[in-house]
Amino acid sequence: MKCVPHLSDQSILVRSVAIVGASLILLAAMPTPAPVRVALNELVGKWATTSGDCSQGQHLLGENGKYKVWCFDSVSDGEWSLREGNKIVVKLDTKTTDEEIITIVRIERYSDHTVLDVRYQNGSREKWTK
Repeated sequence: MKCVPHLSDQSILVRSVAIVGASLILLAAMPTPAPVRVALNELVGKWATTSGDCSQGQHLLGENGKYKVWCFDSVSDGEWSLREGNKIVVKLDTKTTDEEIITIVRIERYSDHTVLDVRYQNGSREKWTK
């Protein structure tokens, strides 16, 4: 007759703590992506929305801070600025303090075009191409 060793409660607890500790060390060692940084002059121009809520829409980010968006059959004007290197701040009504913050999540630079992955405050996402 073989004798099968039984694990004590203390042994199970020690193994569980060791597993959790090792997992935490692995998670801490994983690199976290640095926030995207975009230069103001990279954003200036007309961007086509290639995916998202306003697919086939356009965003014009003017050198002078003017903003215009075409989405389906509507057009909106306002002002824009860049904050923290990755946030496009849009004010459609300059008489109020209301602003929309569009976060640039990712930028892909190619020789002939640039692609932005953006996220709106409500969590929706779009892909813009220039």
